[in-house]
Amino acid sequence: MIPLNLQSALRNRIEEVLSGTRLSSQEGVNKEIQVFAQHIPRKAKSASRNTEETSYPCVIVYLDEGEDGLVKVLFVVAVHDASSNNQGYRDVLNIIDKIYIDLKRSPQVEETFELNSESLKWFYNDQDNYPYYFGWIETTFEVPSILRDDLEGLI
Repeated sequence: MIPLNLQSALRNRIEEVLSGTRLSSQEGVNKEIQVFAQHIPRKAKSASRNTEETSYPCVIVYLDEGEDGLVKVLFVVAVHDASSNNQGYRDVLNIIDKIYIDLKRSPQVEETFELNSESLKWFYNDQDNYPYYFGWIETTFEVPSILRDDLEGLI
């Protein structure tokens, strides 16, 4: 399916763009930003009380909707920052900025998909979800259209 190919290519690209960027996590250490397709993976329940590794910070490449020749993709950014200065929004906006700049500079993905630059918008979720902070980028990509099988017979 074409949208899944786009999602996979974008996931790989965002991993590359954010490679080496480390942010605070629930475990109290700085760690690499994880990139997921569609959803954060579910963690298995642990019988012990040890803190499991969490998925934050992360970016989710989310297929939102599509129509002939277009696919709407959201890049959901989620971070955890338990510091009392309430500055986790800065990490969200820095991640958004890196992705936004990369998409503007190189709007073509794998020579198959093209970003519709007019659709590129970012948002920040200003609700108080402390210690979690969220934002997202909304995009629309032009994708190959499916051609009718009987078209040649109509000519």
